[in-house]
Amino acid sequence: MKITVLTENNARIDNYLLSEPGLSLLIEAKDKKILFDTGYSDVFIKNAETLGLDLRDVTDIVISHGHNDHTRGLTYFELRGVPLIAHPNIFDTKIDENKIHYGCPISEEELGRRYRLNLTNRPFWLNNEFVFLGEIPENKSADIDDTALVHKTNEGIFIITGCSHSGIINIINYAKQVCRDERILGVLGGFHFLKKSEEELEEICSLMLKSGVNPEYPLYPCHCCDLKSKIIMSKFFNVQEVCTGDVLNC
Repeated sequence: MKITVLTENNARIDNYLLSEPGLSLLIEAKDKKILFDTGYSDVFIKNAETLGLDLRDVTDIVISHGHNDHTRGLTYFELRGVPLIAHPNIFDTKIDENKIHYGCPISEEELGRRYRLNLTNRPFWLNNEFVFLGEIPENKSADIDDTALVHKTNEGIFIITGCSHSGIINIINYAKQVCRDERILGVLGGFHFLKKSEEELEEICSLMLKSGVNPEYPLYPCHCCDLKSKIIMSKFFNVQEVCTGDVLNC
């Protein structure tokens, strides 16, 4: 599986790509070319062009959850007939304490004109390798639409998250259950480890180990993981930096 980071919070020096506080990945394996989230703007499209990537042959679009830093890019993009897979609640109104709207800025009706919508809260297999997890059990957050994508191989499973509002441990455990495989090859994405204490982070890392995350395999925290969380995670795992334009062979 090849993953190209179309946009992320950070960029590397001298690569001249655009970054923003959002996430968008292009995932390629065999007959699938999956666009996972679209960031906050058209940056993912511009970066794809700079990298020489053609998004017109994307086979599927997967949305991790309905926050605008993962969905606003949809307003700049259209692939009629291409399936877009997401939880039905991605359109829920989301307003923060400052009364700022941060939910999906495009309506279900408009998305239905641009793509072939597949809104489901149950696991959905895109093919025999990729599964959209649907609603995550034990999710205690307000974002019940938060989910993940899993790549199942003969060697184990690789988990791709957006922000993990539903809880990274819950996501890992459900991925193992859905795929009927305890072997975790790696995890990439946002873990929502912002504003957590050192004790909280160490406890979560210990639970990740118990859940089967192998400390020898690469772990790719990005987007909504701050420097402190990455430093603490690196005590437990083989943490790798993730930047816009990176190409990961997982």
